[in-house]
Amino acid sequence: LHFINFSKGFSFADDTKLIGEIRGEQSVQLLQEDLNTVIGWSHANNMELHEKKFEVVSYSLNASGSLRQLPFYSLTVEYHTPKGHTIIPQKVVRDLGVYISNDRSWSPHIEKTVQGAYVMAAWALSAFRDRSEVLMLTLYKSLVRSKLEYCCPVWNPSKLGDVRKLEDVQRSFTKKITGCKELSYYERLKKLRLLSLQRRRERYCIIHVWKKEKSTDCDSALIPLL
Repeated sequence: LHFINFSKGFSFADDTKLIGEIRGEQSVQLLQEDLNTVIGWSHANNMELHEKKFEVVSYSLNASGSLRQLPFYSLTVEYHTPKGHTIIPQKVVRDLGVYISNDRSWSPHIEKTVQGAYVMAAWALSAFRDRSEVLMLTLYKSLVRSKLEYCCPVWNPSKLGDVRKLEDVQRSFTKKITGCKELSYYERLKKLRLLSLQRRRERYCIIHVWKKEKSTDCDSALIPLL
């Protein structure tokens, strides 16, 4: 969004976001002006934004949270739409399917992801009575594992508890496959020719970095030709 002055604006599909560094009251006013500008631009282009769905998340360098207890703190994080709707700060917001928390932790996203994967796994197991390896792996890979790995290079967990929560979904599902009930988890992975979810995430991260490096090399190679 090139028409705003203070913040950085991004738009993808029907999602629009503004990002600004707040250093004082003037920064708050400038970000508010950018917000009003974007809303006005959307009206002018017949793309009215749903103001009641606006959300704001604030990241603070004050890890203790003591700043949030000050009486004027709300003035630095609350914004208003032209229609009078107050945008109240949220602890967790959803951005393109990824849950982002104001404490920079990925645990809320992982919790939501695990819950969704268990719901999908329960539906698959109730809809199909067959527990054969081919059918179960097809259901798992297409319906369950895809949920557990969505955008994983972004939120790849470092907390052992989060790693275990994700792995428990695969551990539970593979145990229900015919011939795998009495095997240990890693014996089941070997029999079913699967990798652990942690190892798959590590692989995705390596591939992602490699692609970024290669794309940078390609962009650099094209510069002399322009």
